[in-house]
Amino acid sequence: MKFIAKKENVGRRLDKLIAGYWPQYSRAYIQKQVKGGAVLVNGQIKKSSYLLKENDEIEANILPLPEISLEPDQTIELKIIYEDDDVIVIDKPAGLIVHPSATQKSGTLVNGLLAHYPLLKGVGEDPVRPGIVHRLDKDTSGLMIVSKNNESFGFLKDQFKNKKVEKKYLVLVAGRPKESSGKIKTFISRSKSDPTRQKISQHGAKEAITFYKTIREFRNFTLIEAVPKTGRMHQIRVQLAWLGNPVTCDNKYGLKKRACPEGLTRQFLHAAKLTVVLPDGQKKSFISHLPPDLDIILASLAR
Repeated sequence: MKFIAKKENVGRRLDKLIAGYWPQYSRAYIQKQVKGGAVLVNGQIKKSSYLLKENDEIEANILPLPEISLEPDQTIELKIIYEDDDVIVIDKPAGLIVHPSATQKSGTLVNGLLAHYPLLKGVGEDPVRPGIVHRLDKDTSGLMIVSKNNESFGFLKDQFKNKKVEKKYLVLVAGRPKESSGKIKTFISRSKSDPTRQKISQHGAKEAITFYKTIREFRNFTLIEAVPKTGRMHQIRVQLAWLGNPVTCDNKYGLKKRACPEGLTRQFLHAAKLTVVLPDGQKKSFISHLPPDLDIILASLAR
């Protein structure tokens, strides 16, 4: 849908205007769509709180809510490495999707969590993602923290928003970065041609910053530590591909001729360390060692 902001719309919040056209959806869902780029103002992504100006050109493509299942699933095993009254820290295996979507209606981490923690169903801002304050891609393994109540959800959300949570990833990339360590600063936006992809751009984009350093060099690959300071979707994968050293076995952002060590069946990206202040005031660091499938690859490359 395309339309022009009229005089009576001047000063009105963007999300409120959009909600008037799609009253069947909650305000939180509309805001999520705006943040995700489903709404453009003069060709650019704006915040939900953007105040409209006369003659603003608005293009909105609000996606329908997916038909999903939030049925608890006891068959999904959870590797819980820490738990208190407010949070759960999980070591997520590769291959497990975090929450249901239009393409994955069940069998997710959320379904497993609800089997063990039924009260999670009312936690957070999005019913599809109860307790989820951050995510990992399906084929990324490692640490995630989940909120058990709305107070801790707000507390953790503010920490992520204010860049106070430190995340460290172990990544095997193709080739060798020109510099052994550095800072990658780009702007990232969602691809208009493929909404499942991100791209490096300026137009309607958000700043993305990642620090990296070399851990170990192999013949055709390099193991690096990546520390993202912002939380854009696919940030590490997009930026390393842009740098010319894509994550190995990355089907979405890898080289046309796949850079993939023999025996590796998924992208080599592991959330190895998470440092966060918990709602009770304690600052804790959690560690996840490389899972066997990635450890084996490093051993084979070292021969």
